[in-house]
Amino acid sequence: MSFDLLAPHYRWMEAVLAGNKLQQCRVHWLDSVRDCRRVLLVGEGNGRFLEACAKAMPLAQFTVVDASIEMLRQAERRWTNAGGNSNRAKFVQATLPGLNLPKESFDLVVTNCFLDCFTPEQLEQVVAEIAACTTDSAVWIVTDFAVPQRGFAKWRAKAVLRAAYMFFRLTTRITALEICPPDASLTAAGFELKGRHEADAGLIYSAKWQRTKRLPRAKHTEAHRHDDNRDTPHEFPKATADLRA
Repeated sequence: MSFDLLAPHYRWMEAVLAGNKLQQCRVHWLDSVRDCRRVLLVGEGNGRFLEACAKAMPLAQFTVVDASIEMLRQAERRWTNAGGNSNRAKFVQATLPGLNLPKESFDLVVTNCFLDCFTPEQLEQVVAEIAACTTDSAVWIVTDFAVPQRGFAKWRAKAVLRAAYMFFRLTTRITALEICPPDASLTAAGFELKGRHEADAGLIYSAKWQRTKRLPRAKHTEAHRHDDNRDTPHEFPKATADLRA
């Protein structure tokens, strides 16, 4: 899975698909997490949310993870242009599953339009791996697409997402075929839903989750043991990229 080819075009593609509604959802909870100090952004993409964080969270340290080196370069440029201090942000090229970051380190995780890239089986492992990097009371913000329960909004969302998944499967080789809500995986990882904001007739949402319990370490590794029996290999994280090259 790689978004390198789409990196130069992602901004206008997002504008065509959702206007500014997606960015509004991304930053919806930002005021409520200003006190967080160690922030993990997974699948950040071109850095629009990170750019907002540079001004909203001046005391926080950020670790930005993405599989696309081109997306990371754009994110770093946005961070710098927004006045972000280079000592407060670390940019890491990595592919999940296979995250290799310090355990129990982050008090805020943000996954914007990232968890929708995975099949249900992969999603369980990805969430467990990220959860293992969070503190006992960490907040997790998920911004993504969804299918409303009924009416025209449901069928509109299905049509939009069907076309989107066909496009991204061809261009980025994501494995998911359709939206898989991460709620069950987040709950299994010890997080509790604290609030949900919706936009564009329910097509877009942003949810705030908070860790309320830490599971035994064996629970964190359960998904890894299950995945070891699968035939499909996974890429593992590369070293921190030199984005200025």
